[in-house]
Amino acid sequence: MKKKEKIPEKFYFDIKLECMVPTTITYRVFAESPEKALELINYQNPTGVKHKIAAKKDLKMIVYDAGTLMIKLVKNVFK
Repeated sequence: MKKKEKIPEKFYFDIKLECMVPTTITYRVFAESPEKALELINYQNPTGVKHKIAAKKDLKMIVYDAGTLMIKLVKNVFK
């Protein structure tokens, strides 16, 4: 009789990745002057975001059990 090879059990994980990504954020602001427009973007949500994921620089990776705040692994990545 042959022994069956045990299949490793799989689990769901949540991963948070802290990184720097080259991003262009667009705001549409209704203001009296360009200076006022710059002040107003602190209080508004952007209307568009363009990012370059391929050019991202990873800083830190944190792995959690899915749906919890239980940290399973933390890896600092500095390239």
